[in-house]
Amino acid sequence: MKNISLALNQIILPEAPFSDFIYFAKKLDVDAIEIRNDIRTNLIKENDPLQVKEECEKNSIKILSINALQKFNIWNSDRKEELIILCEYAQKANINSIVLVPLNDGSIKSEKDKKKLLEVSLNSINNILQDYNVKGLVEPLGFKKSSLQFKSLAVEIINSLQKNKLQLVHDTFHHKLSNENNFFSSLTGLVHFSGVSNKYDNIDLQDDHRSIVDEVDIIDNITQIKKIIKENYNGYFSFEPFSNELISNINIFEITRNCLSFIKKQI
Repeated sequence: MKNISLALNQIILPEAPFSDFIYFAKKLDVDAIEIRNDIRTNLIKENDPLQVKEECEKNSIKILSINALQKFNIWNSDRKEELIILCEYAQKANINSIVLVPLNDGSIKSEKDKKKLLEVSLNSINNILQDYNVKGLVEPLGFKKSSLQFKSLAVEIINSLQKNKLQLVHDTFHHKLSNENNFFSSLTGLVHFSGVSNKYDNIDLQDDHRSIVDEVDIIDNITQIKKIIKENYNGYFSFEPFSNELISNINIFEITRNCLSFIKKQI
């Protein structure tokens, strides 16, 4: 069994205060988390960044990312202002990175338009990140309606940038949905994982199907994790389930513990 660095995304406890989320992680012997600004308990709005930093240092917890700058590829003054606010918060709180999530409403259909939007936004974001000790993590979404479905397009633009501060999120769910073969492990800064039960086989998968990883998972999480490790990725694997059935389960701690244990035993 190889060592694997596991983390938790805040989506698993969307209504918990910051201290409870940290306690949950520590009980699971997890030393890294991601916090979100797009759910009911917005930990960024509700917590001073210096207090967040102090709480994490006291509990030996790292915050890997703020999740997320939504619709990052629709670049405008509002997006720029939001990114700067997130960067300033992240720097004060000692948060490593900001996840960049593309528009996902099916409105951008032309491949030419998708590429142009990505070029403009990633160039602008990369320039802003130069002023901060913070990285940007581009997370393609594998849904057909996504304006950035494939990592290969992001990689093409990222590789063209000077003083590059951008990396990729490899999300096991979205990787499966996109049917993209290349992992781009050397450009990966974070891995998100979640499983889908075989009872949902042959249907149009959505976020709410994303739950634990176990022996009936159809996302091939274990295969994906082994491959990216083999390709010398040595960062964190962050559990990001969206299933309301899981999140609302009173036994979520035991379920999560079993899921993480299953992964460790398989790697």
